[in-house]
Amino acid sequence: KQWYQRRVRVYISGYTWYMSLPITSVSANTAIYMCACAAVFLISIPVLREKITVIKVLSLLICCTGIVLVSLFSAPDQADIKPNTTFTDNLLDVHPPPPDEQRGSVLGYILVLISMFMYASYEVFYGYLLQTDQDKHPAMTSLKLVGNLGLTTPVLFGLTLPIWHFTGWETLMLPPPDKMVLFFSSIILDAIFNIFLLLAIALSNPTLASVGQSLALPGSMVADLIIHHFLMPWPALIGAGCVFVGFCGFVYEELKHTNSRDTSTEVTTEDRRALLDSTSEESPPPYAESSLDDENSNVA
Repeated sequence: KQWYQRRVRVYISGYTWYMSLPITSVSANTAIYMCACAAVFLISIPVLREKITVIKVLSLLICCTGIVLVSLFSAPDQADIKPNTTFTDNLLDVHPPPPDEQRGSVLGYILVLISMFMYASYEVFYGYLLQTDQDKHPAMTSLKLVGNLGLTTPVLFGLTLPIWHFTGWETLMLPPPDKMVLFFSSIILDAIFNIFLLLAIALSNPTLASVGQSLALPGSMVADLIIHHFLMPWPALIGAGCVFVGFCGFVYEELKHTNSRDTSTEVTTEDRRALLDSTSEESPPPYAESSLDDENSNVA
């Protein structure tokens, strides 16, 4: 039942997000969806008993602020960039949203919020599943979940897609032949992403894994600089720095909490050993008493 609920969350999250793309602005859509780390943290408080600290809250706020800056001040169309454009020109060229850009509808932003919260709950409840089951093989469990998602997708949508196609609800269209390589590449990369996301949740916690996903923004900026020789405007660079600082702050808090927990465990182990030593000195073991009784009976 729990595995089935997680698959339903993934499908609803993906479908509502794709439905929201045509009726929302790209910058707002990205900003809302990438702030899922805040939703993961809020859901983790009652579900996983996530500890609330000042550093965690400040790190999340800094990270979300950086996401909004990167989303709003990214270049709207990199196809217009000339090959001889200098880094300084792009750095100082702050692109506000175009006045004729589609701002989106209320329904579109509702769909984005639904998608974001469903995906956040998927991450949190996967962490809850690992905690309750005390899974000793998180890597195999992650592969099992991704495999189940891959097996159930053609079964579920193989039955519904033809119905949606003939009723006009969703038109089934295949990508053009020249885009097939990119199409299958995106499928493979998406599978790899899901595997490593679940592994990150299993080896750390859902909030840290979700905050780590936001590093894709500064990572994409570095890739853009290396591949396309394009430098983002300065507000976007500040936003990328905020994302990195927020992630480092959250990692620092998690490491501090882990070290304190390990220290308390070591103290408990030492106390147990001291208690056993003191007990063994005060009273002899049972086999010693039995041997002493045998000697007394032989003497008698």
